[in-house]
Amino acid sequence: MHIFIETPVRELPNEYFEEIWENHRRLLLMIFHKEPIQTSLQLAYEACETVCRYHKAEEVYRRLESELLVQIQRLAGVLLEGLNTKNTAFIADLNREWIELCSALVLIRNIFMELDRRYLIRATEYSSIIDLGKQLFRKHVMGSRALQNNAITDILALIREERNGNVIDKELVRSLITMLLELNLYVDAFEPVFLKSTREYYNAEADRLLRELTIPDYLLHANRRYKEEGDERIQAYLEQTSRTRLLESVKAQFVYLKIGQILEKGFDAMMDTMEKEPLRILYTSIVNDRGVIHLRTAFSSYIKRRGTELIRDPKQDTRMITSLLQYKSKLDEIVRDCFCSDDMFLHALKESFEGFVNSRRAKPAELLAKFIDSKLRASSKNNEEDLEQLLDRLLVIFRYLQGSKDAFEAFYKRFLSKRLLLSRSASYDMEKSVLAKLKTECGPGFTKNLEAMFKDIEVSADLNSQFKTSKQYPRDMDMVFQVNVLAQGIWPTYSMCEFSLPPQMSRCKAAYEEFYPTHFKGRRLTWQNSLASCVVKGHFPSGTKDLTVSLLQTAVLLLFNDTDTLSCMDIAQATNMEEKELKRTLQSLACGQHKLLIKDSEGMDVQMSDMFKYNSDFTAASIRLKINVLQQEQSGEERKATETKVLVDRQHQLEAAIVRVMKAKRRLNHTELMNELFTQVKFPLEATDIKKRIESLIDREYLGRDEENPSTYIYK
Repeated sequence: MHIFIETPVRELPNEYFEEIWENHRRLLLMIFHKEPIQTSLQLAYEACETVCRYHKAEEVYRRLESELLVQIQRLAGVLLEGLNTKNTAFIADLNREWIELCSALVLIRNIFMELDRRYLIRATEYSSIIDLGKQLFRKHVMGSRALQNNAITDILALIREERNGNVIDKELVRSLITMLLELNLYVDAFEPVFLKSTREYYNAEADRLLRELTIPDYLLHANRRYKEEGDERIQAYLEQTSRTRLLESVKAQFVYLKIGQILEKGFDAMMDTMEKEPLRILYTSIVNDRGVIHLRTAFSSYIKRRGTELIRDPKQDTRMITSLLQYKSKLDEIVRDCFCSDDMFLHALKESFEGFVNSRRAKPAELLAKFIDSKLRASSKNNEEDLEQLLDRLLVIFRYLQGSKDAFEAFYKRFLSKRLLLSRSASYDMEKSVLAKLKTECGPGFTKNLEAMFKDIEVSADLNSQFKTSKQYPRDMDMVFQVNVLAQGIWPTYSMCEFSLPPQMSRCKAAYEEFYPTHFKGRRLTWQNSLASCVVKGHFPSGTKDLTVSLLQTAVLLLFNDTDTLSCMDIAQATNMEEKELKRTLQSLACGQHKLLIKDSEGMDVQMSDMFKYNSDFTAASIRLKINVLQQEQSGEERKATETKVLVDRQHQLEAAIVRVMKAKRRLNHTELMNELFTQVKFPLEATDIKKRIESLIDREYLGRDEENPSTYIYK
């Protein structure tokens, strides 16, 4: 076993210590006064190491601190003297002195490194000699209120100059900011004053620019300022930790505090012209501030205001759905690109769109059904992929209909019936796709009758095939006869139009009436001749044409096989058609796009005294022509009938709801019943309508009144 015992260090003679220190003091003066160093730094380092090993470290530290203090106090005096003489280069002098001090401290630390290790780190609050020197600088130079205030004021003046567009010495500012950071003065002394001056600067600029610029230009300018402050200025000389507070200060002055003026002066115009970049800047500027609520409110008000303008003018009804689709696409694009698909703005869009779309009650529902009809007709030029996308967009509009989906269903059913009965549907697959979408949206009850209509058409096709092979089918005719058998109650109701069928058609009708009972016992057929369509061959000198016409038009045209000219009275007697339908039919043949007949009088109106002549000069580029356009257009009477049906259906639904509620509750007062009905019934309710239905149910003894309290109803 070996035991090592440290040899005690002998005491360093005092004279030797003083000599060493004197050499070090002279070396310090050379460093501080930037004189050529005449002494070996290596020898100075070794001398310091020696005195520290001989327990003189504390004394060396005390004397070194004293020398540093003297030099820094001298430096403070020089800088203060410069202030008193109004030295315009004060911060440049301050920066130079700081840099020179830091360089000197590095050199001093290298010389007194042993002092750092043996004493400073262990026995003092300082981490090194460099830290000691900087803390003395902080206390005796930057601790001076005059020096500190002037330094910060001059730094802010340079930053202001740069904000004004002037070129400044960024390296000087960066160096001074670094000094403040190292002296722990940045957060407490500099940053609060800097942010205050920033707010003052941009508040004045924002007030001025709001008067001078348009709102889009104002917001674009604000965004440039955000980039200058949050990116360029931070990277150039400011501390990264200031970025968030700095940007918040700038945004507050440009947007937070000016949001009312911005929205009032320019929001609607930016929305109208889709100024997406300014809108995005506006949103991102206040997304984390309560000002975003004001933006959402303005967005919601804009949607309702502009949307109401789109649908309130009846003269613009023909473009309403197209306008709504364009408007919705525009709003979707703005929410996505400008408002980052923010849930709050998506909800505002839905709520506001729904609000204005339902401001005209059932009219948008009717026009939506009509618009879909125009796209599903055979004449539509949409390919299926485009049509599928369009239908998805239309379904969004449908989703906004509140309380008028039953009106949509009634109008859609009428349009669908004509597409099916007149073979005008562009694609059965697309028809079924629409039904599937409606079924998903509203449930199977909504599309039950619509699906049954397709079933009737399919059953009718099978019956027609069987009829052609039956013994009743007249095989000696040069015409093809097809019948659609429709279930009453499922299809829309149409007014009856009685007239005399051409002989061959009458014969086919009689044959089908004989055939049908062989398959269905006890059923009665009611013929709706006004809904029938025909394809006939028209032989003209210019060529043969396949004419798609209504049965009424066919009955008129066939009369001209025997003569070239007939009066309106002659046609009326031959067809037994009522005057209104006759005039409408003749108008379509003589005054439409394809004039198969020539009317002797001018104008569109048909008079009973008019004469009609076969148009031997008729020409058309196409071989196949459709002349039954008037039949496909919904007449005013049909629209009124559909609206009436909707109202009647609603009365039945309301009565059913009243009975259902009363059966469950047995006894309710008027207010409670009203509340239950408003909860359960989907279409808009009027108090007067409810009262009428209740009175009707009381008269029919479904309900009764309490004898003591007449406002309380009892289920019977």
